Amino acid sequence: MRPVRFVLLIICFMSIFSAGAQRRVTPVKTASKNLAGVNENKQPGDSIDRSRLVSVTDEQGNKILVDTVTGKEMPDTLAVDGVTQGRVPKMINPLLFSASVGIDLWDPMMRIFGQSYGLVGLSAELNLHNRYIPVVEVGLGNASSTPSNQNYTYHVGVSPYFRIGANYNFLYNSNPDYQFVAGLRFGWTRFDYQLRNVSISDPYWGQDQIVDFPTQTSSVTYLNVIFGLRVKIWKPISMGWNVRFRTILHETDQLDGKPWYIPGYGSRKGIITGSFSVFYTFSLAGKKKTETDLPPGFELEPGPEVPPGAPDVEDPSDNGRRPVSPMSTETEPFE
Repeated sequence: MRPVRFVLLIICFMSIFSAGAQRRVTPVKTASKNLAGVNENKQPGDSIDRSRLVSVTDEQGNKILVDTVTGKEMPDTLAVDGVTQGRVPKMINPLLFSASVGIDLWDPMMRIFGQSYGLVGLSAELNLHNRYIPVVEVGLGNASSTPSNQNYTYHVGVSPYFRIGANYNFLYNSNPDYQFVAGLRFGWTRFDYQLRNVSISDPYWGQDQIVDFPTQTSSVTYLNVIFGLRVKIWKPISMGWNVRFRTILHETDQLDGKPWYIPGYGSRKGIITGSFSVFYTFSLAGKKKTETDLPPGFELEPGPEVPPGAPDVEDPSDNGRRPVSPMSTETEPFE
């Protein structure tokens, strides 16, 4: 009997030990019933009233919820089968946002203050999403300069130049009346230049002779790195200022020296120049968005209909002429 008692004692001791070693689970506090749909850790302004929401579909087929009062957008996390349909696109403006033509007034203004080279430049650009802006620039340049204390005149006839590149607008989701851009331009020009009225003194005879050197032809490819601002001044008219860092990529070798002036590039002196342009912009995005309009690229889905037999409630703001659903008067918050 003594071994049996000993075994029973061991079994009882092990039962007591295992019961005391069980993990205790703290009961989870249930969510607040009067704040259904609201994350209580957030600020009240972070919630959206469900009665103001409309469900829309963007260009990629994603479901988006839009607050018709504040314009706030968020992904529709209540998609079919609990699967999120997508997220709000990063760019709020349509692909074809606008197109602009401009005239560069930098050289004409500088010639008023004594600059001896440059004529005028024109540009055309296409604004994509108000973010990516391909640009084409063409213009005319010439020079006729007699350096001080020198015995010649450097002459370049009226010659065309071409530049192509693009800008990136860092303010693409902000007010489109303002742009802060960085960009690149690849330029090319082919032109003739000449040294004229070269005064040569003959020390033996004591006479001066005026000659013109033969005309030379040069082809130059160069690069501009651009940082600029643009602001709207009146309706479709805007102004832009650019700072250009420039460098020559390739040019024709010349036996008698390199050209001093290059159309579209400017003088060889220094690596920094500027431009000042006036633009006329054509909107390609349609009318401006109002409080009741949806973002570009979205289309309105039909909302839930009023259940049959539901009583009509007159809208006081409509003088009783339009029946509305009682659901529209509720303000159930939604995260």
